[in-house]
Amino acid sequence: MKFMLILKVCSAVHMDCLPPIHDSFVFNSWSECASAGYLRSIKIINSMESSVINNNKVVVNFKCTEVTES
Repeated sequence: MKFMLILKVCSAVHMDCLPPIHDSFVFNSWSECASAGYLRSIKIINSMESSVINNNKVVVNFKCTEVTES
């Protein structure tokens, strides 16, 4: 099975999310995809101003979706 990473940056204050970020890379395992999800989430948070994160209570959600192999 192969997996695609999909991330969403959300605000807990506004109860709203930006459009999903689809990673075009396909992972060979759930473990690889999940690890990439956590690392990419950290990069997203670290790229934002802390005041934006704090004022909007920003969170990053992700999921690994199974894709059919071609």
